[in-house]
Amino acid sequence: MKNKVLLICLSLLISLGVSAQKYTIYIDDFNSEIKIPNKVLSTIRNVVLDGIQQTNRVNIIDAVSVGANLNLSPLEDARRFRADYLLRGNIVSREATDDGSSHPRYHSRENSFKEKFKLQLDLIRTSDGTTIGTRIYEETGSSSGKDASQFAALEHSLLGMSYEMRNFIENYFKIYGSILKLAGDNGKKAKTVYINLGYDDPIKEGQRFDVMEDGMIDGNYMEDKVGEVRIDKIMGPKISLCKVNKGGEDILRIINEGKITLRLVSRKAKLFDD
Repeated sequence: MKNKVLLICLSLLISLGVSAQKYTIYIDDFNSEIKIPNKVLSTIRNVVLDGIQQTNRVNIIDAVSVGANLNLSPLEDARRFRADYLLRGNIVSREATDDGSSHPRYHSRENSFKEKFKLQLDLIRTSDGTTIGTRIYEETGSSSGKDASQFAALEHSLLGMSYEMRNFIENYFKIYGSILKLAGDNGKKAKTVYINLGYDDPIKEGQRFDVMEDGMIDGNYMEDKVGEVRIDKIMGPKISLCKVNKGGEDILRIINEGKITLRLVSRKAKLFDD
């Protein structure tokens, strides 16, 4: 009976919009405050776009691919495609250096290139034109050896951009959900649980969530982190099986008490997450 009540209450929460929503971002062509080769600008933009796409957290409209209307402002064009947000990129500064030198003994040249640039990203809400977030990234890279090139140095500077974009999207587009019911325990702590996120949501197997308990003290809302779960298997449109990584004792206790207070908040990406 307890589980039935739990499922009913959580179904109501889902209908009120607690579960994840996949927003649409219009990514404008990048600009630069300095003179910079088009190949460099497009390479940086493509890596940023790909990093965002890999998160599977948002829908992307690529202004370059769809053909931007140059008679409209980027914000107006984003609204034309009914995008929820506009992402603008600007190269604030760039240093491209060739530190190669001739070997005094063998009269040969050791190629060595360095790349350093500063990228500013602005995330703008299209409904009212408000900039809800600005991030500046300073990236560096180098390339040396016989086959070294300036472009290789640029590519090396972009190796961490995918991770940076995962954190960027995670910061502004968190996923929220709830624990549906206990799936397995050892009598002392929860081992596995079912959650109300599935194929219909922007999630993937291996993704981690903080488990939060909500409550009230003297009329004041409070929340407390009680554990962490990781998606083991996506089982349906609105259901997945999770392993409990941390807080199994508290999660089991709260479920057994019949409290409808356990909700999920997606965690910040780790560098070596799948």
